[in-house]
Amino acid sequence: EGIRFLKRGDWSPAQREWISAFFFREVMPVITPIGLDPSHPFPRVLNKSLNFAVELEGRDAFGRSPGAAIVQAPRVLPRVIRLPRELGDSEYC
Repeated sequence: EGIRFLKRGDWSPAQREWISAFFFREVMPVITPIGLDPSHPFPRVLNKSLNFAVELEGRDAFGRSPGAAIVQAPRVLPRVIRLPRELGDSEYC
């Protein structure tokens, strides 16, 4: 059907730039990471929602290592993102 899923290692510089801009413009404003710590070992997640467990780097405002977080994929975002035709080598990338 002309659909191609691109691996991260195969992205061209132009594709990387478009994907980065898309993330900061469309995704980052609507995601809210929920930190996991000993006093909050596992947050409540909605049934049938898409969530990601992520490892965090760096230190928080108190100098502690944050460890891990849960990030829920907002329902307002598409699950598959199509690159503009001029950036892909097939109809649907």
